Amino acid sequence: MMRDLDWDDLRMFAVLAKAGSVRQAAELLRVHASTVTRRLEHFERRLEVKLFNRGPRGLLITPAGRDVLQRVEGVAERIADIERAVSGSDRRMAGRVRLWVPDALASIAMPAVADFGERFPDVDVEFAPLAARPDVGRREADCGLFITDRPPGHLVGRTVGQLTLAAYGTREWSRRRASGEPCRWIELEGPPELRCDLRQTEFPDAPVWGRCHDLATQSGALRSGVGIGPLPCLLGDADPSLLRIGSAPPLAGREIWVLMHPDLRSCARVREMTRALTEAFAQSAAAALGDGTAEAAG
Repeated sequence: MMRDLDWDDLRMFAVLAKAGSVRQAAELLRVHASTVTRRLEHFERRLEVKLFNRGPRGLLITPAGRDVLQRVEGVAERIADIERAVSGSDRRMAGRVRLWVPDALASIAMPAVADFGERFPDVDVEFAPLAARPDVGRREADCGLFITDRPPGHLVGRTVGQLTLAAYGTREWSRRRASGEPCRWIELEGPPELRCDLRQTEFPDAPVWGRCHDLATQSGALRSGVGIGPLPCLLGDADPSLLRIGSAPPLAGREIWVLMHPDLRSCARVREMTRALTEAFAQSAAAALGDGTAEAAG
């Protein structure tokens, strides 16, 4: 029966199993959530088996679903091998580059990508969705920026810096802190690579008033004056409405890596993209480390 199945259904199922929810799978696949639900129901009917159960925290894969997933992953890996072999020998500066840029690094990466587009107009850049870190081994991205101290051993690349974090808030919160008023802490719950213990080390008396799960919400909350909280120095220092709060130096976070699959080292467009990103971060090392011209408040 597997040979009669649609590859799009197989791919959808694999993404859904990884994402754990219809909404996140839809974001990764760039389709509407109802499309994912409809294709899943169709897939289950074709196989005559239940692949997921719905739980309070999302979809729970069934034992039958795990068995199907193992087989689908094997097919996906073989297809990815073929794609990498073909792309890896491509020396044309044309075609597509799938790129992963976490939003914490976008302020440095995007100008480099824009310059890349000016120099190589025949290369299309596709940005991998932010809902989940892509699997480069399966061509969910060709290359990208990764915030990690343990880069995957099957990828190649180099470290280009280290991310730092500090506490930020508005001038009003700076004034309140200077006058001895208690601060309200806005915790950054995600992404996992950005979690830190700034509150415990520098603001132990600040109660946690709110929690944000992405940088856009966290930045917006701090700009609006809801409270103080952590941000990567790349973002906080560049925001004129925010000041660093506290006197401690920035907290050292994880390393920043430019990585790609080894099979793509001979692919001209991927190689040039990784070179552009590497050069951009070499020129902006001080900003990543929080050593720029940020205004600080004690």
